[in-house]
Amino acid sequence: MSDWYSNEDFWRTFGPLMFGEQQFTEAAAQVPRLIERLGLKPGNAVLDLGCGPGRHALPLARAGLEVTAIDTSAELLDQLRRSAALETLEIEVLQADMRDFCLAEAYDAVLVMWTSFGYFEDEAEHARVLQNIVRSLRPGGLLLLDLVGLETLCRSLEPVHLTEYEDGRLLIERPLLIEHNTRLENEWLLIDGDQVARAGFSHRVWSAGEIARLIEAAGLELEAIDADLEHTPYDFEAERMLVIARKPG
Repeated sequence: MSDWYSNEDFWRTFGPLMFGEQQFTEAAAQVPRLIERLGLKPGNAVLDLGCGPGRHALPLARAGLEVTAIDTSAELLDQLRRSAALETLEIEVLQADMRDFCLAEAYDAVLVMWTSFGYFEDEAEHARVLQNIVRSLRPGGLLLLDLVGLETLCRSLEPVHLTEYEDGRLLIERPLLIEHNTRLENEWLLIDGDQVARAGFSHRVWSAGEIARLIEAAGLELEAIDADLEHTPYDFEAERMLVIARKPG
């Protein structure tokens, strides 16, 4: 499953299911609270790492922020460019790998949303991403990681999950925690009439304590690990794990 995220066929086939109208609507509703929580103001520079088709980049730009959107997928970035052009929004859209992208002290905030952090198999590469983020943040700038924590998966993981869409398509998901509960491996089957598309992927999973240590080892000051943007404490009932950390200075 190495480098599954570089497979454009994956995003072309499964992207429409992951980034549908509902997901865009939910992200747009989340952005005002995100801006408030991070203390952002119009004109502030924000980096959206692993931006996909722009669920958050678009509403952030609408709010007057200077947005740079980074992803490895040309397919998803093309969607973002088309959407931004339709609204005449100015978004800097770049195809780049978060392991390599770094722009010294250019951003007031860096966002890595919807479990876009954790794709890599080598632990050193996650540390490398955080080092790039630290260098890219201005002193006092904030990082927001949006993850699914190990605590949540231990409570809610189902061996098989079925989703039936209105057009008759059926998505079968088979998730499995592997490597001593440090990675989530997933197999997806999309059945569309007599056509079946199959994909496998995995990503790193951290507990709250593990991600706190990783953040602090990168030189960031941990400010919060919450279940949402409303300061709800992160615990075993949480659906998401939102990590907020600040660059000293």
